Amino acid sequence: MRSFRPTIAFSATLGLLAGLGAVLAGSAPAGAAQAAAGLPRPDHVVFVLFENTSAGSVIGSPNAPYFNQLASTGANFTSSFAIEHPSQPNYLDLFSGSNQGVTDDSCPHTFSSDNEGAQLIAKGLTFSSYSEDLPATGSTTCGSGRYARKHAPWTNFTNVPASNSKPFSAFPTDFTQLPTVSWVIPNLCNDMHDCSVSTGDNWLKAHLDAYVQWAKTHNSILITTFDEDDYSGNNRIATIVNGQPVKPGSYAEHIDHFDVLRTVEDMYGLPYAGAAAQATPITDAWATSADVREIFLQGGLAMDDPASSATAGTQLIVWGRNGGANQRWSFQPNTDGTVTIKNSASGQCLDNAASSTTAGTKIIQWPCTGGANQRWTVVSSGSGYALLSKVSGLAITATGTTNGSVLTQQPNSRTVQQTWSFATAG
Repeated sequence: MRSFRPTIAFSATLGLLAGLGAVLAGSAPAGAAQAAAGLPRPDHVVFVLFENTSAGSVIGSPNAPYFNQLASTGANFTSSFAIEHPSQPNYLDLFSGSNQGVTDDSCPHTFSSDNEGAQLIAKGLTFSSYSEDLPATGSTTCGSGRYARKHAPWTNFTNVPASNSKPFSAFPTDFTQLPTVSWVIPNLCNDMHDCSVSTGDNWLKAHLDAYVQWAKTHNSILITTFDEDDYSGNNRIATIVNGQPVKPGSYAEHIDHFDVLRTVEDMYGLPYAGAAAQATPITDAWATSADVREIFLQGGLAMDDPASSATAGTQLIVWGRNGGANQRWSFQPNTDGTVTIKNSASGQCLDNAASSTTAGTKIIQWPCTGGANQRWTVVSSGSGYALLSKVSGLAITATGTTNGSVLTQQPNSRTVQQTWSFATAG
């Protein structure tokens, strides 16, 4: 564990950490898949796809509170687009970089071309799908109840074993048993195709929130997206990414299904299927391992999310350094020279409660919003650094020097209870 000398400017510290991250990536075991520069290599990626709904019908809608919770705590792509119409070609685009000549929802089809599932398997990694109402593992039926094969593109490819296509009832409750990449396909009601936005929202929360919470502390992500819009606009869809490697915020760059496929291929060092070869990977939405560090006082007490609480509003404390996820914080630089600081255990951000300018106000954790009350200026202070609220200009201060001392904001008087050091976590 390497500590950084306070005489180094904080921007330089970020650069050093980025370099350290590259060294660590280069020291992975032989044969391990390597992520491209600027991308994490998650332990697990889960896709979940919904149907025929424009971004404006989801993001900001009172009928989709859980989607909007994901958007506010993850990476929300505000210029995400499907490729075409109708549904089936878009699923094929996202899975294989091509619609394979399919321009309708007809069934069945058979292909042997490259695709995400086959690439993962060839690399020694794993892929599975979990489709709601699929009658049996490996079934090739075009439809059963509210299951539709047109939404299960892998079924069409001879280079993806049929045994990898499973009913959603087989989705693991022990998430460590998930494959490297998996796709979750709700049925025709729960994916919003035949039923309401609120139906899909409720289904997503009920069935995947447990995974979302787990992913925040287990180097894993959920990609929530749609096949296409409802033909009401320009095919703009909601795409949201959540998980520990994610840097929360709104991202306005144009992305589409090919870009998302390219991003996952680059995460695992895979070749490029179809149009993914000309696509652009998403590189700005990730907090790589080089960003994660401990924050601690000279006496060795670390900034701590008590008992790894996931409760918004929990007041933060200091505790003896133990290397736990609740003492790991990712530093995300902002364009105004401040940083946003997110806890690895809770996935929530360091927050000046209620944007207060009053000395003694609690320092808490809260779902990341990007607001000014979650932005901090790092300034040199004696033998370390002070963390100053952008809103108040007051310094994060431990009320004592013993385990459990709570954090508040106070005028920066450069005391030992306000003087922090940083060390890469690992």
